[in-house]
Amino acid sequence: MNQKHFSGRPLSRPQLTWPAVTLLASLFIVLFDNRLFWSSLFSKLGPGLSADWPLPLLAGVILLLLLNLVFTLVAFRWVLKPFVAIILLLCAGISYFADTFGVIVDPSMIHNILETDVAEASELLTWPLVWHFVLYAGLPISLLLLVKVRYSGWPREVLMRGGVLIGSLVLVAGLGFANYQKISFFAREHRDLRMYINPTFAIHSLKKAIKTNYFTHTEEPLRAIARDATRSDHSPRKVVVLVLGETARAQSFSLDGYPRNTNPRLSQEAVINFPNVASCGTSTAESLPCLFSPMERNNYSRSDALRSENLLDILSQTGVKVVWLDNDSGSKGVAKRVVYKDLAHQKVPQLCSSDNCFDGILLKELESVLTSTTEDTFVILHTKGSHGPSYYKRTPPEFKEFLPECAQDDVQDCSPQEVVNAYDNTIVYTDYILSEVINRLKEQDLDAAMLYLSDHGESLGENGLYLHGLPYALAPEEQTHVPMIFWATEKFFTDEQINRQALVNARQQSYSHDNLFHSILDIFDIKTELYNPELDMFSMSRSSARS
Repeated sequence: MNQKHFSGRPLSRPQLTWPAVTLLASLFIVLFDNRLFWSSLFSKLGPGLSADWPLPLLAGVILLLLLNLVFTLVAFRWVLKPFVAIILLLCAGISYFADTFGVIVDPSMIHNILETDVAEASELLTWPLVWHFVLYAGLPISLLLLVKVRYSGWPREVLMRGGVLIGSLVLVAGLGFANYQKISFFAREHRDLRMYINPTFAIHSLKKAIKTNYFTHTEEPLRAIARDATRSDHSPRKVVVLVLGETARAQSFSLDGYPRNTNPRLSQEAVINFPNVASCGTSTAESLPCLFSPMERNNYSRSDALRSENLLDILSQTGVKVVWLDNDSGSKGVAKRVVYKDLAHQKVPQLCSSDNCFDGILLKELESVLTSTTEDTFVILHTKGSHGPSYYKRTPPEFKEFLPECAQDDVQDCSPQEVVNAYDNTIVYTDYILSEVINRLKEQDLDAAMLYLSDHGESLGENGLYLHGLPYALAPEEQTHVPMIFWATEKFFTDEQINRQALVNARQQSYSHDNLFHSILDIFDIKTELYNPELDMFSMSRSSARS
């Protein structure tokens, strides 16, 4: 019996017309890849859904028609299937991170993705992600490949294609016009909803990020920002260490009132903690260039910042030795013109594994800098800190104070307490690193200070959100409220004429990343028109000391 026959009939592939394929693909994306959009829409409608029931229906129909219109434009033999498959893969990836972590793929997130190293990316490759791709990309793509798509002769194709395109546009326009008042009012009140639409907002963000990175003022030379900068000669030697925290949120620091003792060592040091500090962004790619730029958050442009000199350039040009020691994913373009050392890929027993080095790797290199340089020095320690989702990888065994901890990359599958335990352990280890930096500065007979400041915070499951990177306007306080801690030798306070008590009294004021640029200029006695004393966290305490 011929194996190609069953019950005397030849086996054949199922067939669908191309309009049926485009419509089904659009329907799948609207219903299954936009769950975050639908949940956000219904939450904004609130309990009075009966009065607004047409809105979800209108939104669904309009999204369906617009997606179908796009697929219709490429509904040609040899083109339609690959295009639909690519869009399904894209939508599956976006929907996983949106549904699991509450991530929105805006231009800032695109920058993060483009600049993430292999080690960071590998921590996101988990079995839940694989299964999500199997269900939401592999399964529909397999069905798509199985189906034979039917096309007609060119006269009928022209009529059919024109009918679908014109019909879709007329229906979208008609529905929008008939319900303009209801739709426009709701859209103005909830502008953020557009960010949840998959895949349109992500594609818009990708286009914007690529344009900014690669096609905007590509021939423009680096812009000087402080040609008038000068620095007066002084002695003795001065060393300032800026420790850049990674993904550390103020809510988890006992110095900021957290009930767990996550700062056992710093609480024994004469540190000044600033409890009300806001980050410039919710991602490293956004915050780092902003931190070292004279631009304030309300007028900050990442592309402008990267095309201009920054604080490190001013310090270097005025005679300060600048050294960037990195145990994270790079300086995001900030340290291009100063001494830069990547320590994240060292092979040091007990401090490094195949894909991760503990932040203790920074301490030995810091010692080398302190003992080998004789001029005024500004050292940046870029820590791995509390970078998620693999919090458990950031701490050596002896610093795992809170157990059981979430010991896997897919934190959404751990209990809330296990996630918090793993994260809190990273803060305990950060506390140790900072105390060791202080100890090394104490050993030096010089004017020495340490400033710790995190790039952004982190969500640990509050309101269903994990990690970070939400657009600033939508980000919860957990992602924008960051710790800032200052320590200095008594010699530093005396020689810099900073009234310690006045600085302590000012600690409750509101600060932000905007303060760093001007405060560091002040510490190194740099004079420039860019300096703004109102953004200098030391200015009032200096005035008190000099009065």
